[in-house]
Amino acid sequence: MKKISILFGVFMLAFSSMQAQYWQIPNPNANTNPGSINADDEFPVGGGLAATWTTIHQPSASPTWSPSQTVPFAFQFNGAAVTNYKVSNSGVLTFDVATALAAPSFTKAALPNATIPDKSVCIWGLGGIGANDYIVSKTFGTAPNRQHWIQFSSYGYGTTTSDGSNFCYWSIVLDETTNRIHIVDNRTGGYAAAVKVVSAGIQINSGSAISVATSPNLVSLAATDPTPADNSYYSFIPGVQPAYDMSVTSITTAPYQSVGNVNVTGVIRNLGSTTITSLTLNYKIDAGAAVSDPLTGLSIAPLATYNFTHTTPWAATIGSHTVEVYATNLNGANPDANPSDDSKIKSISVMSENVQRLPLFEIYSSSTCGPCAPGNTNYKSIVSTKPASEYVNVKYQQDFPGTGDPYCTTEAVNRRNYYAINSIPRMEIDGGWDGNASSFSTALYDAARAIPAQYKLEGTYGVNNKTVTAKARFSPLFNAAGAKLYVAILEKRTTANIKSNGETEFFDVMKKMLPSEAGSNVPAVTIGNWDSLSFTYIFNGNYRLPGDGQTANRINHTTEHSIEEFTDLYVIAWIQGADKQVYQAANLVSNTPVGIQEFSNAIQQVDVYPNPTTDVLNVTLNMKNNDNVLATLVDINGTMIESKSIQTTPGQNTIQFNTKNLAQGIYHVMIFDSKNNASVHKVMVQH
Repeated sequence: MKKISILFGVFMLAFSSMQAQYWQIPNPNANTNPGSINADDEFPVGGGLAATWTTIHQPSASPTWSPSQTVPFAFQFNGAAVTNYKVSNSGVLTFDVATALAAPSFTKAALPNATIPDKSVCIWGLGGIGANDYIVSKTFGTAPNRQHWIQFSSYGYGTTTSDGSNFCYWSIVLDETTNRIHIVDNRTGGYAAAVKVVSAGIQINSGSAISVATSPNLVSLAATDPTPADNSYYSFIPGVQPAYDMSVTSITTAPYQSVGNVNVTGVIRNLGSTTITSLTLNYKIDAGAAVSDPLTGLSIAPLATYNFTHTTPWAATIGSHTVEVYATNLNGANPDANPSDDSKIKSISVMSENVQRLPLFEIYSSSTCGPCAPGNTNYKSIVSTKPASEYVNVKYQQDFPGTGDPYCTTEAVNRRNYYAINSIPRMEIDGGWDGNASSFSTALYDAARAIPAQYKLEGTYGVNNKTVTAKARFSPLFNAAGAKLYVAILEKRTTANIKSNGETEFFDVMKKMLPSEAGSNVPAVTIGNWDSLSFTYIFNGNYRLPGDGQTANRINHTTEHSIEEFTDLYVIAWIQGADKQVYQAANLVSNTPVGIQEFSNAIQQVDVYPNPTTDVLNVTLNMKNNDNVLATLVDINGTMIESKSIQTTPGQNTIQFNTKNLAQGIYHVMIFDSKNNASVHKVMVQH
């Protein structure tokens, strides 16, 4: 009986060991984080990292362990429960917090290795020896699907010291419930390929380990993007790789579409150990009935991917929709062993028509910020090669570093807080991309332009002495709710706020938002219809140049202003959703007459729209009295294109010009009343 018990114990030990094995899923160039739960930016502690992270290890010139940390949820390593961990500044996390082993050296080696404690996760070869090299932690998500992140922030490799040019970010991630472990390659800058290498994997004990391929010389694939957009990761899954496990890794159908047939496209990945030769591809719209597509003649090897286009297009209708894609019937009727990663769901907005979006580039800068100068130079070098009618930009001067920019305003600070920005230079593209203006590129510019608009937006503005008027007209292209209209008065060029960063002139500086930085709720408008909001603002008092950007010295808009040249003012507008996504932006067009004479009392207001125009140009006259009005369209050389006269009546009167066949470029509309008073309005024709 004793022999049987011993044999049973040996069997159970072997069975436990077998159950505790891990298998790997490499996700190089995933361009996201595991599970997409953590969307925080990758910045140094105190230099942009969200304040919700906890520092657990300080920089050290020699390898040291952190204090013991608590795993915030039930977790198993190699089949056994673990509750605490500690981590070294050489890139090793161990659940054996009682180990007598010293923290591993900064010199990496292959796993397993006798200097690594049992129950460890390794990104061995990192070096946290610089002044800003911290290890931080944070828990994301909600139970029972939380993730605990341990991030090596602003680190170096080996004994190399990180600085402004050389740095890296790597993370170890623990998954609640699934007990998966991920090693994330977040961000690397400056280091040569021969330097940015680590030994990545899991060490069970001194005789057993599972390493990422090419370790101990695994090269970082991440670039300098502080978002997860360039991240790679490597997943370790407890147990044995199942025979059948098919995962939809992405839906590549663009998130903005026009009404009509839309192809459902994406990528599926075979995570099982069996080559897939057939399956049924399915999609659902808004959790409705499945649309199925049986696929045969496939050959998707283990861990390989397959790019698909469903044979039945989706008949898309206006509105916001969810598209879910998943695979069934693997090699016949075989079920998927891991349903948790079977499907992918994507939100898609369908517009009534395809309208070009003008991207909004918001730049947060200061004349006391040294790195802001090259960021502004890089940004200007890219947009200066583009037509000004293709984009909208605004600069918000800030109150730091040091005493900050004299032209900082409370509205500029509050706009920064809207995005929870705590470092500069920073740049937002359409409320989505967030990074350093030095990282802005032509590729990012083109990507922003490639996304269609969700609103039509246009408008006019006027500057008369210290009074600025603006009118923004808008028409939704989808069923929008909760959108806001933001309007900002900018000064094209300022030179009085020179401080310490070497810049001598500053462009497109926000001076006032209308009515404030909180914006205005966009009224509900039926798709295809137009509405408008109008604004008037008077700059009060006299000019004052504040000494700095601190709260006590800022301009008080109720009694003073900081406008250097009122003739240099212009107005922009944009519509932004509750999720901070910018639906459309516009450079409003000046309606200040450029003619010498004034209107008679008969004409109260002239609106010329849309501007830019494509097919039809509307000239709306708001008349106080009856009058004879002549409207003439001329090209930039003054050659007449078309002239129309109208007998007006009190109220609104409209004249239309057909611009469909006109060449792209600048034109002018000249308005003459019966007393030969004139006004001229610039128009841009685009096709």
